[in-house]
Amino acid sequence: MVFSIIDGAPIWVWPVLAFLVWAGLRATRARTVPTWPIYVMPAVGFLSVNAVAGLPSTSGQWPLFVLVYLLGAMLGYRYQRPKILQKQGGTVHLAGEWLTFTVLMVVFWMNFASGVAQAIAPEVYASATFTRAFIAIAGLASGSFCGRALCTWRAAPNSDASASLQS
Repeated sequence: MVFSIIDGAPIWVWPVLAFLVWAGLRATRARTVPTWPIYVMPAVGFLSVNAVAGLPSTSGQWPLFVLVYLLGAMLGYRYQRPKILQKQGGTVHLAGEWLTFTVLMVVFWMNFASGVAQAIAPEVYASATFTRAFIAIAGLASGSFCGRALCTWRAAPNSDASASLQS
């Protein structure tokens, strides 16, 4: 069963997974990076909107998505604050952390599991429980990227950015 699931996945899935693992592991080390990739990451939220729109419709799915997206943004903002060590020009020096890796894996495996459920257990995929769980996970994950980008954008340049965000 497991082999048939892996074998049945589109070939492009595995290079995407490899890239996400690489990017997530890179985030576990302190690094100086351009700010633009951080600002682009909220686009994951647009992918989540598309994924949620493709789910079987349940009552309240969009208010739930918006609520958990905003919660994820708030938590992402708070989490990012101490991770920004310095912002200068178009770069930011970040502390190493595992949340980026975790969120990237959650987003990947959530979408993978959704595709598997749709293919081999459509009754599970169509259930309100699956839909609400998917929406909650998708909203929190994609919202966290938005909050982290907003926190990075608001950090004062040329200073200890985490101190500038305390006010």
